[in-house]
Amino acid sequence: MPLRSLRPATSRPTELLIGIGFFVAVAACAITAVLIPAAQFELRFFVMGLAGCGYALVAADLWAATVTGISAWALATGFLIPPTGELAVTGGPDVIRLIAIVGLCLAGGLYGIYRRRTH
Repeated sequence: MPLRSLRPATSRPTELLIGIGFFVAVAACAITAVLIPAAQFELRFFVMGLAGCGYALVAADLWAATVTGISAWALATGFLIPPTGELAVTGGPDVIRLIAIVGLCLAGGLYGIYRRRTH
């Protein structure tokens, strides 16, 4: 079953939702960098995942949820883990964080679709 068929027919275009999701990820990254100390980078990733999940819940689009999750992971990896400003995948922990953030976003997107169909 294609992912596009899971999206309600009355929703906004996926391209628009992806763009909004990117800006949500950038805003979440900036706020997280200011509010959470650099030493607590796992908490920073958790906050980024929650922000992506919340947006995906509202967007209710699996493509937008996936791209938002990848954007949130890339921004968190590049700007919230020392040394900042350098996107470098260092192995297993980065892959686990990618799977966790994208998984949270997909869960939010699926729940958003479910809520739109039942309400």
